[in-house]
Amino acid sequence: MRRTSLVLATATVAALLLPSAAMAHAVSGIDYRFPLPVWLYGLAAGLAVLLSAPAASLAVRTAGTTTSRDFYGFVRRFHLGWIGTAVFSLLLLDVIVGGLFGPDDFFENPATIVLWVDFWVGLGVVSALIGNVWDFVSPLNAAGRLIERTLARRGAAVNAYPVRLGLWPATLFLLVWSWMELVWDPAKEPRTLAVILLGYLGLQLLAMVAFGTEVWLARGELFTVVARTLARFAPLELFVRAPAGDCRAALCVGPERIGCPACWLGAAPEDRGVRVRFYGAGVRREAPLGPGGGSFVLALLATVIYDGFSQTEPYVRLQGYFLDHFAWLARHDTFLDTLLMAAIVGAFVLAFLAVVALVSRLERAALADAARRYAPTLIPIAAVYFISHYFLYLIYAGQFTYAAVFDPFGHEWVPDVEKPWKGVPGELVWYLQVALIVWGHVVAVFEAHRVALPIHGAPRRAALAQLPLVLLMVGYTFTGLWVLGQVLAAP
Repeated sequence: MRRTSLVLATATVAALLLPSAAMAHAVSGIDYRFPLPVWLYGLAAGLAVLLSAPAASLAVRTAGTTTSRDFYGFVRRFHLGWIGTAVFSLLLLDVIVGGLFGPDDFFENPATIVLWVDFWVGLGVVSALIGNVWDFVSPLNAAGRLIERTLARRGAAVNAYPVRLGLWPATLFLLVWSWMELVWDPAKEPRTLAVILLGYLGLQLLAMVAFGTEVWLARGELFTVVARTLARFAPLELFVRAPAGDCRAALCVGPERIGCPACWLGAAPEDRGVRVRFYGAGVRREAPLGPGGGSFVLALLATVIYDGFSQTEPYVRLQGYFLDHFAWLARHDTFLDTLLMAAIVGAFVLAFLAVVALVSRLERAALADAARRYAPTLIPIAAVYFISHYFLYLIYAGQFTYAAVFDPFGHEWVPDVEKPWKGVPGELVWYLQVALIVWGHVVAVFEAHRVALPIHGAPRRAALAQLPLVLLMVGYTFTGLWVLGQVLAAP
């Protein structure tokens, strides 16, 4: 593992040697420019990722990983799940009431500031850097499980979930949620958002009643699926010793059920475990994503890229091109933005499928099997893009949360933040973003190599077979850094 850590550090340092232009896309007022063009910076980072492939073949000889000892016995005494659920239940009530009856300002209403900033961004950051916490503090998940237990005592049966649906419901919800965030302006209005939230909660509870809470949470509840997906990159690992009975979510296998919150909650306390692993290890240690899982990961990655790109001058010029040639779009700019967002998501999906088609031929495997096997290796990339793009926004906009939550009706009970802090140096932001992106891509290359090892046996053959996938990751690296290095469009 020392060799692996050394390679990761070397690759990151190599990418940082050639600086270019940068800015924090989420927050205005922070602008730092480097003397070299952005393409040169992206080329250096892409080269670092490319060189990590032969490094992986030299450093990684087995698909195994090292984990810490179980420490669940220590944290169990604090009852963090119950405390977290109570806090988030009160916060949910505050968001709904404030959204319906509070002020219209985005930064003064708890519905908009909590849902779009603290919850959405915080969910991704915590899930990727720490682990899946949301499953154990979510009021919606707790309500669904309570309803399921109540109905089970009355002998109510659930419908069989169609296997082919897989994670497609969650993928659809992700695209709609991202469209609301990035394209549809009414979603920034507190009352509209509160009504949408109530409708979403009702729809999710009905689906849990229809198909079973654990089955639906694993496939259709957007925020649970996001937390579980990004948590595959995180260092905290849940596991169940000597599990009895079938997997409650029907998505886990093996003598230890790793990364299955349903099985973990259903097990006796003495059979539960929590331990620490290396970042990215959950990509291959946990169960396959299932049908639609790869599209979910790619949609999560592509929508973040679109978010950054949509705020830049090149995007404005692209819009201008279509508006000049199609006057009808000038009266339907939301439709144009929707098409551009869909095009970017589609391009990411098609690029992955094309690469996996090459890999499947080298492995003499079915395309669907290869896609299902390698799709989780993109999770580290999606995780670091999410963090690098949004973490500064969370720091900046999160400063308004306290006043909005404790004064949901806008009666000035709590003083507003008049001058939010913007003291993060632009240069530091850029270096953190690049370090995160390169680190995530290198981790993805190493995990892809570990996935390929059991199929090809020899490390060299595994490295050659996954070369198309590595080149795709290099392309993602360059694309992400190019977007981060673009000049922001005038507001």
